[in-house]
Amino acid sequence: MTQKLTNTKKPFTIVIPIYDGVDYMDIAVPREMFYWLNHDKEFNRTVDIVYVGEQMGTFTTNNSVSIAVEGLFSDPHLQQPNLIWVPGGRPKTLSKILNDKHSAFTAYVKKAGANADWVCSVCEGAVLLANTGLLDGHDITTHWNFVHCFANYPKVNVVPGNPRYIKSGNRVTGGGISSGMDEALFLIELIAGTNSAIKVQQTMQYYPRPPVMSTIPKSTSCPIP
Repeated sequence: MTQKLTNTKKPFTIVIPIYDGVDYMDIAVPREMFYWLNHDKEFNRTVDIVYVGEQMGTFTTNNSVSIAVEGLFSDPHLQQPNLIWVPGGRPKTLSKILNDKHSAFTAYVKKAGANADWVCSVCEGAVLLANTGLLDGHDITTHWNFVHCFANYPKVNVVPGNPRYIKSGNRVTGGGISSGMDEALFLIELIAGTNSAIKVQQTMQYYPRPPVMSTIPKSTSCPIP
Protein backbone atom coordinates (compact mmCIF):
# COMPACT_ATOMS: atom_id res chain seq x y z
CA MET A 1 0.00 0.00 0.00
CA THR A 2 2.73 2.46 0.98
CA GLN A 3 5.02 3.96 -1.64
CA LYS A 4 7.66 5.35 0.70
CA LEU A 5 10.21 7.66 -0.87
CA THR A 6 13.42 8.20 1.07
CA ASN A 7 17.15 8.81 0.72
CA THR A 8 16.91 11.40 -2.00
CA LYS A 9 17.43 15.16 -1.97
CA LYS A 10 15.08 15.82 -4.88
CA PRO A 11 12.07 17.84 -3.67
CA PHE A 12 8.64 16.26 -3.62
CA THR A 13 6.65 18.75 -5.69
CA ILE A 14 2.94 19.28 -5.13
CA VAL A 15 1.11 21.60 -7.51
CA ILE A 16 -2.29 23.09 -6.75
CA PRO A 17 -3.77 24.76 -9.86
CA ILE A 18 -5.83 27.75 -8.80
CA TYR A 19 -8.40 30.21 -10.15
CA ASP A 20 -10.46 33.09 -8.79
CA GLY A 21 -13.33 31.72 -6.74
CA VAL A 22 -11.46 28.58 -5.60
CA ASP A 23 -12.55 27.21 -2.24
CA TYR A 24 -10.16 28.41 0.48
CA MET A 25 -10.14 25.21 2.52
CA ASP A 26 -9.65 23.10 -0.61
CA ILE A 27 -6.25 24.72 -1.11
CA ALA A 28 -5.32 25.49 2.51
CA VAL A 29 -5.75 21.96 3.87
CA PRO A 30 -3.17 20.24 1.65
CA ARG A 31 -0.78 23.15 2.12
CA GLU A 32 -0.95 22.82 5.89
CA MET A 33 -0.83 19.04 6.13
CA PHE A 34 1.86 18.31 3.53
CA TYR A 35 3.97 21.16 4.93
CA TRP A 36 4.63 19.20 8.13
CA LEU A 37 6.49 16.53 6.18
CA ASN A 38 9.31 19.08 5.93
CA HIS A 39 9.90 18.50 9.65
CA ASP A 40 9.99 14.72 9.32
CA LYS A 41 13.56 13.38 9.27
CA GLU A 42 12.26 9.93 8.33
CA PHE A 43 10.82 11.24 5.07
CA ASN A 44 14.12 12.94 4.21
CA ARG A 45 12.72 15.08 1.41
CA THR A 46 11.80 18.71 0.99
CA VAL A 47 8.14 19.21 0.12
CA ASP A 48 7.51 22.05 -2.32
CA ILE A 49 3.85 23.11 -2.48
CA VAL A 50 3.07 25.54 -5.30
CA TYR A 51 -0.09 27.49 -6.14
CA VAL A 52 0.02 27.48 -9.94
CA GLY A 53 -1.91 29.89 -12.14
CA GLU A 54 -2.14 31.28 -15.65
CA GLN A 55 -0.35 34.50 -14.71
CA MET A 56 1.58 35.91 -11.78
CA GLY A 57 -0.08 38.21 -9.27
CA THR A 58 -2.80 37.22 -6.84
CA PHE A 59 -5.95 35.16 -6.94
CA THR A 60 -9.01 35.51 -4.72
CA THR A 61 -10.67 32.61 -2.95
CA ASN A 62 -14.43 32.17 -2.61
CA ASN A 63 -14.32 33.85 0.80
CA SER A 64 -12.39 36.86 -0.51
CA VAL A 65 -8.86 35.97 0.63
CA SER A 66 -6.15 37.23 -1.74
CA ILE A 67 -3.20 34.85 -2.18
CA ALA A 68 -0.09 35.10 -4.32
CA VAL A 69 0.34 32.92 -7.39
CA GLU A 70 3.67 31.10 -6.96
CA GLY A 71 4.17 29.47 -10.33
CA LEU A 72 2.84 29.48 -13.87
CA PHE A 73 1.10 26.82 -15.92
CA SER A 74 3.92 27.36 -18.44
CA ASP A 75 6.83 26.88 -16.00
CA PRO A 76 8.99 23.97 -17.26
CA HIS A 77 9.78 22.71 -13.75
CA LEU A 78 6.06 22.35 -12.92
CA GLN A 79 5.14 20.05 -15.81
CA GLN A 80 6.04 16.80 -14.02
CA PRO A 81 4.93 17.18 -10.39
CA ASN A 82 4.94 14.35 -7.91
CA LEU A 83 1.36 15.20 -7.00
CA ILE A 84 -1.33 17.41 -8.49
CA TRP A 85 -4.27 18.47 -6.28
CA VAL A 86 -7.30 19.92 -8.09
CA PRO A 87 -9.56 22.02 -5.83
CA GLY A 88 -13.21 22.93 -6.13
CA GLY A 89 -14.78 26.37 -6.11
CA ARG A 90 -17.74 28.49 -7.11
CA PRO A 91 -20.11 26.69 -9.50
CA LYS A 92 -20.19 29.65 -11.93
CA THR A 93 -16.40 29.66 -12.09
CA LEU A 94 -16.33 25.92 -12.68
CA SER A 95 -18.85 26.35 -15.47
CA LYS A 96 -16.64 28.94 -17.13
CA ILE A 97 -13.62 26.62 -17.03
CA LEU A 98 -15.59 23.58 -18.20
CA ASN A 99 -17.09 25.42 -21.17
CA ASP A 100 -13.85 27.03 -22.31
CA LYS A 101 -12.32 24.82 -25.02
CA HIS A 102 -9.10 26.83 -24.74
CA SER A 103 -8.92 26.85 -20.94
CA ALA A 104 -5.31 27.17 -19.77
CA PHE A 105 -6.39 25.62 -16.46
CA THR A 106 -7.76 22.48 -18.13
CA ALA A 107 -4.77 22.17 -20.44
CA TYR A 108 -2.34 22.37 -17.54
CA VAL A 109 -4.22 19.89 -15.36
CA LYS A 110 -4.38 17.43 -18.26
CA LYS A 111 -0.67 17.69 -19.04
CA ALA A 112 0.68 17.83 -15.48
CA GLY A 113 -1.76 15.15 -14.36
CA ALA A 114 -0.63 12.79 -17.11
CA ASN A 115 2.95 13.20 -15.83
CA ALA A 116 2.24 13.11 -12.08
CA ASP A 117 2.83 10.23 -9.69
CA TRP A 118 -0.42 11.05 -7.88
CA VAL A 119 -3.50 12.69 -9.41
CA CYS A 120 -5.88 14.08 -6.80
CA SER A 121 -8.94 16.25 -6.37
CA VAL A 122 -11.12 17.39 -3.51
CA CYS A 123 -14.74 18.43 -3.47
CA GLU A 124 -16.14 19.48 -6.86
CA GLY A 125 -12.57 19.70 -8.14
CA ALA A 126 -13.32 16.16 -9.30
CA VAL A 127 -15.54 17.64 -12.01
CA LEU A 128 -12.63 19.74 -13.30
CA LEU A 129 -10.41 16.67 -13.21
CA ALA A 130 -13.01 14.51 -14.96
CA ASN A 131 -13.21 17.13 -17.69
CA THR A 132 -9.60 16.29 -18.65
CA GLY A 133 -10.34 12.59 -19.08
CA LEU A 134 -7.90 11.68 -16.30
CA LEU A 135 -10.64 10.06 -14.21
CA ASP A 136 -11.95 7.82 -17.00
CA GLY A 137 -12.22 4.24 -15.77
CA HIS A 138 -11.72 5.21 -12.13
CA ASP A 139 -13.84 5.08 -8.98
CA ILE A 140 -14.17 8.51 -7.40
CA THR A 141 -15.89 10.53 -4.71
CA THR A 142 -16.88 14.19 -4.59
CA HIS A 143 -19.03 16.67 -2.67
CA TRP A 144 -22.51 15.22 -2.16
CA ASN A 145 -24.14 18.14 -3.98
CA PHE A 146 -22.16 17.54 -7.18
CA VAL A 147 -22.74 13.83 -7.73
CA HIS A 148 -25.17 14.45 -10.60
CA CYS A 149 -22.60 16.55 -12.47
CA PHE A 150 -20.92 13.33 -13.57
CA ALA A 151 -23.74 12.44 -15.93
CA ASN A 152 -21.54 14.19 -18.49
CA TYR A 153 -18.68 11.81 -17.73
CA PRO A 154 -20.06 8.26 -18.12
CA LYS A 155 -16.60 6.68 -17.90
CA VAL A 156 -16.20 7.98 -14.34
CA ASN A 157 -17.73 5.91 -11.55
CA VAL A 158 -18.96 7.91 -8.56
CA VAL A 159 -18.96 5.52 -5.62
CA PRO A 160 -22.20 5.67 -3.60
CA GLY A 161 -22.29 6.40 0.11
CA ASN A 162 -20.29 9.66 0.13
CA PRO A 163 -16.92 8.23 1.23
CA ARG A 164 -14.41 10.74 2.60
CA TYR A 165 -11.82 9.66 0.03
CA ILE A 166 -11.27 7.00 -2.62
CA LYS A 167 -8.08 5.56 -4.10
CA SER A 168 -8.25 4.15 -7.61
CA GLY A 169 -4.83 3.36 -8.99
CA ASN A 170 -2.80 6.53 -8.58
CA ARG A 171 -5.95 8.65 -8.45
CA VAL A 172 -7.14 9.83 -5.04
CA THR A 173 -10.32 11.88 -4.79
CA GLY A 174 -11.91 13.47 -1.74
CA GLY A 175 -15.45 14.34 -0.79
CA GLY A 176 -16.68 17.78 0.20
CA ILE A 177 -14.32 20.45 1.59
CA SER A 178 -13.39 19.04 5.05
CA SER A 179 -12.80 15.61 3.50
CA GLY A 180 -9.54 17.04 2.19
CA MET A 181 -8.07 16.60 5.68
CA ASP A 182 -8.66 12.85 5.63
CA GLU A 183 -7.54 12.65 2.01
CA ALA A 184 -4.29 14.53 2.63
CA LEU A 185 -3.46 12.42 5.69
CA PHE A 186 -4.18 9.26 3.67
CA LEU A 187 -1.85 10.48 0.93
CA ILE A 188 0.87 11.25 3.46
CA GLU A 189 0.65 7.66 4.63
CA LEU A 190 0.88 6.40 1.04
CA ILE A 191 3.81 8.65 0.21
CA ALA A 192 5.84 8.73 3.42
CA GLY A 193 4.58 5.84 5.53
CA THR A 194 2.35 5.31 8.54
CA ASN A 195 4.83 6.73 11.07
CA SER A 196 5.04 10.00 9.15
CA ALA A 197 1.25 10.19 8.89
CA ILE A 198 0.95 9.67 12.64
CA LYS A 199 3.42 12.49 13.29
CA VAL A 200 1.37 14.86 11.13
CA GLN A 201 -1.83 13.75 12.86
CA GLN A 202 -0.30 14.39 16.26
CA THR A 203 1.20 17.74 15.28
CA MET A 204 -2.14 18.96 13.99
CA GLN A 205 -4.06 17.24 16.80
CA TYR A 206 -6.37 15.83 14.19
CA TYR A 207 -8.72 13.67 16.24
CA PRO A 208 -12.14 14.97 15.14
CA ARG A 209 -15.15 14.75 17.42
CA PRO A 210 -17.72 17.12 15.88
CA PRO A 211 -20.09 18.88 18.29
CA VAL A 212 -23.08 18.04 16.08
CA MET A 213 -23.99 15.06 13.96
CA SER A 214 -26.32 14.96 10.97
CA THR A 215 -26.91 12.99 7.82
CA ILE A 216 -25.50 13.97 4.44
CA PRO A 217 -28.25 15.39 2.19
CA LYS A 218 -28.98 13.98 -1.25
CA SER A 219 -28.68 16.12 -4.35
CA THR A 220 -31.21 16.02 -7.16
CA SER A 221 -29.35 17.97 -9.83
CA CYS A 222 -25.97 19.43 -10.75
CA PRO A 223 -25.47 22.96 -9.34
CA ILE A 224 -22.96 23.92 -12.04
CA PRO A 225 -24.88 26.10 -14.51
